[in-house]
Amino acid sequence: MIRIRMEWVSKNKGFLGDFLQKRQLWVNICLLAIFAALASLAMNFSWGRYPSGIRAGAIASRDIRADRDYEIIDEEATEKLRQEKLRGILPVFDWDDRAIPFGRNTKLALKIVADKSVVASWLESGVLINPFSQPTTEPTFFKEWREVFTLEEAKKRYPSLKEIRPNLVLNQKETEIRKEKVLQEIRDVVIKVQRGESIVRKGDRIEPWHVKVIGGIQSEKGKTQIKVRWVGTFGFTFLYIGLLILTARIFPKRFKPTRSDFVFQGVLILLLLMVERIFLYFAGGIRELLPFEAPISAFYVLLPIVAGPMIVRLALSAEAALLFNFGIAALASLLLENSIIYALYFLTGGIAAVWLGHQVKSRAQLMRVGFQVGLLNVGILFMLNLANTTSLGGGIFPTDNLPVFLAFALCGGIASSITTLILLPIAESLFNYITPIKLLEFGSLNHPLLREMIVHAPGTYHHSHMVGTLAEAACEAIGADGLFARVASYFHDIGKLAKPPYFIENQRSGEDRHSTLSPSMSALIITSHVKEGMELAKKYNLPKRIIDIIPQHQGTKLITYFYSKAKQTENPEMQTVDERHYRYPGPKPQTPEAGVILLADTVEASTRALKDRTTTRLEEVVRNMINKNFVDGQLDECELTLKDLEVIGKVFVRILVGIYHQRIEYPELPRAVSSNLSVVPSHVDKYTQPSPLKEDSLSEGPKPPSKTGTRFRPE
Repeated sequence: MIRIRMEWVSKNKGFLGDFLQKRQLWVNICLLAIFAALASLAMNFSWGRYPSGIRAGAIASRDIRADRDYEIIDEEATEKLRQEKLRGILPVFDWDDRAIPFGRNTKLALKIVADKSVVASWLESGVLINPFSQPTTEPTFFKEWREVFTLEEAKKRYPSLKEIRPNLVLNQKETEIRKEKVLQEIRDVVIKVQRGESIVRKGDRIEPWHVKVIGGIQSEKGKTQIKVRWVGTFGFTFLYIGLLILTARIFPKRFKPTRSDFVFQGVLILLLLMVERIFLYFAGGIRELLPFEAPISAFYVLLPIVAGPMIVRLALSAEAALLFNFGIAALASLLLENSIIYALYFLTGGIAAVWLGHQVKSRAQLMRVGFQVGLLNVGILFMLNLANTTSLGGGIFPTDNLPVFLAFALCGGIASSITTLILLPIAESLFNYITPIKLLEFGSLNHPLLREMIVHAPGTYHHSHMVGTLAEAACEAIGADGLFARVASYFHDIGKLAKPPYFIENQRSGEDRHSTLSPSMSALIITSHVKEGMELAKKYNLPKRIIDIIPQHQGTKLITYFYSKAKQTENPEMQTVDERHYRYPGPKPQTPEAGVILLADTVEASTRALKDRTTTRLEEVVRNMINKNFVDGQLDECELTLKDLEVIGKVFVRILVGIYHQRIEYPELPRAVSSNLSVVPSHVDKYTQPSPLKEDSLSEGPKPPSKTGTRFRPE
C-alpha cells in the first residue's frame, strides 16, 4: 500500500508541486487583500463628525469656503422644533361612562323597592344592580382632575363599592400614534450654503455656527466620498504593497522573508496607521492647550512613523526595514495634506533610522538614535521647505510657524524611539524575534545555563567563548550578524552539560571515559549532546533562532575518531560499519551565521590540540578544516561563497595568532635578589618589570616600587 502511494506521488510530483504553488499563491493573494482592506479601513475610518482643529473658540488657520451648494440639516434646531410640537400633544385616555348612568339608576332604584324589609337587611353591606353602558364616540377633555381618583383612592372614599373599577385608563398606543403623526409632518430645519460662500476667514474666531456648518459639509462630503476613497486606497495599497513583496523576493539571497515576516510587517503598518488616526483626532484638542500657536499641519511631523523602520531593522534586517519604509511612508502620507512632501519626509527619516539602527545594542542607544533621527528630521524639513519656496518668497510651511515645525520634527524622532521601546517587546514575544537588545540579555554571563556551564563544564564554557570570539569577528567581516553569532556560540554546546566528563575539553589529565565503551556507544553519547542541548534550550526558553544553531553547528559531520576506531575493530574488507551511525543527524547550516559557527567550532577544537602554534601552522590547519567541511558538503545550504570562506579563514588566523602568540621566558633572578623582591603582579609582563637590583643597593634594603616601573635592560 505504501509502495503504491509512493509511486503515485513520484509520478505526480510535478502536478502536486504546481498545485501547491498555485494554492500558496492564492493564499498569499488573499492575505494581501485582507491587509489592503484593513489598511483602507484604518485610513478612512472617522472618529467623529468634525475635522481636527475645528473647535468653537479656536482661531481659523485658513479660509474655508463651500466648494458646492449644500443643504445642511440643523439637527439642534430641528430637535428643538420637535420637542415644542410634542409638548402640544395631550395624552389620550379611555373613559368608561357607564359609572354615571349606573349611579343615577341606583339612586332611583333605592326609592322603588317591592319589599323594604328584604332590602333593609342588605343595606349595611350595599346592593349591586346590573350595570349597563352607553358607548361614546366623541373624545371628552378632562380639565378638572380633582374628581378623578385612582382605584385605591376610590375604594377608600367609597368603601361600600367593593366592585368598583377604574373608568379612566391611559391609551398609550393612541398617544404614540398621534405623536408619530405630528413628527412626520415636521420638516427638518435646513441651512443653505451656496457655492463659493465664505464660511470662516483666516484669523477669525470659530463660532458654534461655523462648527455646525463645517461639520455638516464634512458629513455630506463623507457620505459621497467614503466609498470612492475606500476603493482608491484599497487598490493603491494592494498594488503598492504587492510590488514591494515581489521586490523582496528578488533581493539578495541572504534576505529571505517568510510569510510570518510579512504578516508581522502588515500588522505593524496597520497599528501605525491607527496610531496616526487617533493622534490626528486628538491633535485639535492638544493644539488648544499649547501656550503657543501651532498649525494642525505641524502635528504631522510629530507622528512616530519612523518607529516602524526602527522596529523592523532590529527584528529582521536592514533590507526588510528599507522595503517596509517605502510602504509605511506612502500609506501614512495619504492621510495628510501635501502628502508628497510628508511622504518624502517620512521616507528620508526612515532611511536614517535604518542606517543608524546598526549601532543599537541597548535601550539607551535606541533613545540616542531617536535623538539623532530627530536632528536629521530638522534638516530634512528645513531643506524641503527651501525646495518648495514660491515666487512670493514663502515656503510650504508658514514662516511664522517654521520654528514650531522644526521643534516638532525633533520631538518626532524621540517619539519614534519611545514608540519603538513600547512595541519592540510585543514583537519579540508574539513573533518570536530576537533583537540585539534581547541578544545582549541572553549573552550575559549571569544566564543560568552559562553559570551552570562554568561550574560543571568549564572546558566547554571556555571553548564556547573562544568559538564566539571567532564567529563574531568572521561574521562581521562578511556582513553577517556578528552579535547573534557570538551569543549563539555561547549556547551551541549546552547539551554537553548532561555528560560533561565524556567530552575531552572537560576531562582531567589521564581520564578517558570512552576507553571502556564501544565505538558505537561513544558515538551515540557524542551525538546525543545535540538533542539534549535542544531540550535544555527549550526548557530555558531560548529563542528559536538560537535553538536552530544547536543541531546546525555540527551539520551531518562524521565523528572521525570513533568511526576509524570502529573500522579497526571490524574487518576492513567486509566494510560492515555503517557510516550513518557515526554522523550527526543534522540539519546542515541554513544561514551564514550557522555556517560560520560550524567552522569556528571545528577550527577552535583543532588548533587547541596543536603543539606547534606558529602562524604558518595555524594557517595550514584553518585552511584544511575549511576545505574539509566544504568538500564534505556541510556548507552547501548556508550560502557562503568562496570569497566569504577566504575572508573567514583570514579572520580566524588573525584571531588565533593573537590568542596563541609566543611569550618570552623571563630570566631567573639571583636567589639573593629574588628573596628581597615582592611577587610581581600577573598583569606585569617583562617590559614593565623593575630592573634587577645591584649589589650596592642590597645594603640599602628594598626600595618601594615605582608607580610607572622601568624597562628591563639586561646587564
